[in-house]
Formats: sequence, structure tokens, C-alpha cells
Amino acid sequence: MGIFDIIAIPLGWILKIVYEFVGNYGIALLLFTFITKVILFPLAWKQKKSSIKMAAFQPMINEINKKYANNKAKQQEELIRLQQEHGFSAASGCLPLLIQMPILFGLIQVIYKPLTHVARLSNEVIMQATPIAKDILGTLSSYSAESSIITAVRQDPQAFSGIMSGKELEFVQNFNMTFFGMDLTQIPSIKDPSILWIIPVLSVVAMLVQQILMTKLNGQKLEGAMKIMPVYTVIMFGYFSFVIPAGVSVYWIFSSVFGILQDLFLRIFFDPEKEKEKIEQQIKQAKKEAKNKNNTKAPNAADAKKRLERARELENEKYGE
Repeated sequence: MGIFDIIAIPLGWILKIVYEFVGNYGIALLLFTFITKVILFPLAWKQKKSSIKMAAFQPMINEINKKYANNKAKQQEELIRLQQEHGFSAASGCLPLLIQMPILFGLIQVIYKPLTHVARLSNEVIMQATPIAKDILGTLSSYSAESSIITAVRQDPQAFSGIMSGKELEFVQNFNMTFFGMDLTQIPSIKDPSILWIIPVLSVVAMLVQQILMTKLNGQKLEGAMKIMPVYTVIMFGYFSFVIPAGVSVYWIFSSVFGILQDLFLRIFFDPEKEKEKIEQQIKQAKKEAKNKNNTKAPNAADAKKRLERARELENEKYGE
């Protein structure tokens, strides 16, 4: 069992409890997404602060990278000195993201496997059901194995009676995987336009809006290849939304929408422009203090020189007597 499977276990229980409460998988996904966003909110808070701080220091980092482009050792030395002088770490913004990544993959495991985490079927039962479902449907994608089993059970429940208990078979048959009349076990076909096309379109739009808004609210300016990275990401997810069950794409829609609302909420506490100005003022103050410190040392040295010269003059006068 991998780390993502371990993380998926408690998340799966949350989704199961929510589904049993509302009795509809689409609504359960909506509430499940909200709950997981609340759980991950402290990490999002820290990530927001780190992103804004990084954006404030980015011009100075870019200047160092450009100035010492041909001297990587000196470039690294100056970047470390910059971090030490102003008390920030470029890696600190990555920590919340590194913590979130396993959790996000655990979430994906839960969404891809409704029979494992909601119906609570064992791996053995699912493995035995897979070839039966393939025979009934004619094809079975690895992206949609468990959703396809649900579809196959609806078509021919008797074929699975030998491997599922009566209670399990009844649960799968009555598993309400609809949302606004759309069957979330189905895969939207790019060759066969249908109402399911609404889901990939909405997932792409929601994700694109989130990418643009997140960059703007964090006060970041994407440069070079990074400018088109959000577009590539959206295109990639747009493609996947036509090869995976609609339920997964519905989760992406909810995740993007809640992500947008979360960013707007965080803006109440972290205005990127104001935060950047605040950090820039701190940088200027630190530079000013360092300059004053140097200026203070210089007069002291000059005073010492004057005192030495005066002492010599006094010795000369005494010697002359």
C-alpha cells in the first residue's frame, strides 16, 4: 500500500459519510470538496503569505540572476546573502505545496475509486468484477475501471452475483451517481456531442479563471515560458476530461470554484500590493540601517586618526621643550 492509498483511507471515509448523508454522489462531491478545502486552509494561508513575500523579492532575485548569469557560484552566493540579510527563504513557499501534494493525490485516489471508498468493496471483489465488466461493456479504461463496473452492474447485476454479496450488489445498483440528470460514471465522448460536454467545458473555464485570478491576487508576474504554463495546464486537463469519468471532472470544477472563493477570501487579509509595499519598505529600512551603520563606523575611524595626530603633536611640543 502506497502513501497515497494511506492518505486516501480517511478521506474516503469522509466521502462515504457525506454520501450516506445526502444520498447523491454529485452533491457528496460538492460537500466533500468544501470539507477538504477547509482542512487544507491553514496550508493555503501559509502558501499565500509565502507567495506574496516571494513576489516582493522577485525583482531583486531577477537582478542577481541576470548580473551573475555567467557565474553560477557567485549567483548562488549572492542569493544566499540576500536571504540572510532580509530573513526570508525561497524554499519556504515550497513547503506548504510539498505537504499538499500527497494529500491532493490521495484525493484523486478517492475520486477515481468510488467502489473502494464509498461502496467499501474489497480489492479482491473489484479485481474479480473488472473482467466481468469488460465482457459486458466491451472495453474498460484504467482511468474508469470502478465507474465502469457500476455501469456494468446496472446493465447485468446477475453477472456479479457470484462475487458480490446481496448487500454489496444492492448498494452498487442503487449507487446514485447522477448530478443534474447527468450520469457521472459516463465518459464524455469528443466524437459524440452530448449534455456531458457541459462538464469538460465548465472544468476548463473554472480552472483557467482560477489560474489567472490566483496569479493576479498573489501579485505575481509570469515571465518567459511561465506565461503560457497556465494555458498548457488547462489544455491538459481539458483533454483528460474526455478520457475519464465525468465525476472526476465534476470534482475538478468544485475544486477550482472553491479555490477561487478561497483566494478571494484570503485577499481580505492579504492584499498583495499592500503586502509587497510593506515588505519593500522593510527592505529599504534594512538597507538604510546597514548604510547608517557603515557611516557610523567611518567617522569613528576618522576620529581615531585625528586623536592619533593630536597625540603626536603633543609629543612633538613636549619634545621640542
